[in-house]
Amino acid sequence: MPSEVTVNSAICGFKHKITGKLEGKNVITDINTECKKIATIAHMEIPKKQTMNIKENYVMDQAKDTCCATCIVPAGVLHVCKMELGMLSKTLAKQSERISIEFNDE
Repeated sequence: MPSEVTVNSAICGFKHKITGKLEGKNVITDINTECKKIATIAHMEIPKKQTMNIKENYVMDQAKDTCCATCIVPAGVLHVCKMELGMLSKTLAKQSERISIEFNDE
């Protein structure tokens, strides 16, 4: 069963459904989105080795020319990759339910 997350980009008003499945040496991801920028990276074949760090990272490399600087979709894609690679427990992720950024006025 593929890994799946929903990214709620409340600031820009988009919700993105990201799915991923490990196939050989790649994680194949698809993003269901209405954002035209994200749509340009809606399907990726991500080499396993290029998900380990932020410098040599296929997802971040694709996002740098596409996404806004504050876009959280690349992080969602990387979480899907980590789940597919067994580096993030799907059970733990499901129990956590969500990750958030809280904006404070202080």
